[in-house]
Amino acid sequence: KGHVPCELNGSPVEFENDNFTGRCMLLHRPLWSYDNGESEETYPYKQHFHGRKRLWEWRLQGRFKRRPGVLYTGVELEEYVPVNFATRTLMRGIMPLIQGAMQCKNVRHEIGRADDPSLRPVVVAPIWAADNTLVHEDPAAAPDIADCTLPAGLNRKAARQYWEALWEGRGPSWDDLPGGPTFTFAVWGPAQLLDLRTWVFRKLPLMWGKNISLEPFCGKQPVHAVIYETHCGAEVEHRQVDKTYACDVRMMPASQWTAFALGQLVSEKSCPDVDPENPILKRSNSSESFCSALSEAEGDADKPLVPQEQKAPKAPKAPTITLPDGQAEDRQSLLSPLHQLPIPLVRSNGAAE
Repeated sequence: KGHVPCELNGSPVEFENDNFTGRCMLLHRPLWSYDNGESEETYPYKQHFHGRKRLWEWRLQGRFKRRPGVLYTGVELEEYVPVNFATRTLMRGIMPLIQGAMQCKNVRHEIGRADDPSLRPVVVAPIWAADNTLVHEDPAAAPDIADCTLPAGLNRKAARQYWEALWEGRGPSWDDLPGGPTFTFAVWGPAQLLDLRTWVFRKLPLMWGKNISLEPFCGKQPVHAVIYETHCGAEVEHRQVDKTYACDVRMMPASQWTAFALGQLVSEKSCPDVDPENPILKRSNSSESFCSALSEAEGDADKPLVPQEQKAPKAPKAPTITLPDGQAEDRQSLLSPLHQLPIPLVRSNGAAE
């Protein structure tokens, strides 16, 4: 099954599935620029990032092939991840920070269960929570997502009104406008807290400005950045059978992808009791997953993702991201058993699971 790479700060990657056709790209500033805003050294999209707290920005543009139902966007895990009391407590503190950065409290938390693979752990919000949303009936009028800075579109209040009207049957017609409008999304809300290059929560206030590895929360598995439609009510669990994906991008550190490819992934049972990067977070089994901890809070080639930079200090390799070419994948492939991952995979799936 073909997959193409989505290179960091590279050209937009075209993709298509049963429900969506479009392009996407991920911008990320270099490590040395985080606390060195006055440096004269240049880097891709410096003019866009300069003076801003965000470390990265995800851009997606395209058209839904039919009128979409209620859409959610956020992150999803393939498998349940047990966490201990210390990690759950930490996540209770992190969640309000993320909600504040996203300026959205309509975040849905799915707990997930160790014995129920049909219910994946997710942290998602309605699609209107994207930081910037642009809608164009004429595709030629849509901006190039590779431009340094995108024009301002709908704010969250206006985007919410637009999407809720569309979900009620009002708004643009897919019959009068084949393929529907062209949508452009930009997401950067959590980017001041999440460093995707080094795979950490960065300088959390509740941890006295220290970095915390993402691994205790998501395990050694891909983290999916998703947009999906649900065929169930607002208060019903988001099970795989009820989801129709418009986009599903899998990310994880390149070093872990290498371990997957070589079959050298260390099992959780063999991991030390203490995370070497975060001694405060001891490893132990728990009845709750990463996402259940959040739910207790407030109310395609294996290219490295990070290009070499002459001035950048040595650091852990960034996540490797790839996108598919539109070929369908069956459920077994979607679940991604470790022994079936010869290369890093990130896919967009057109069918519900």
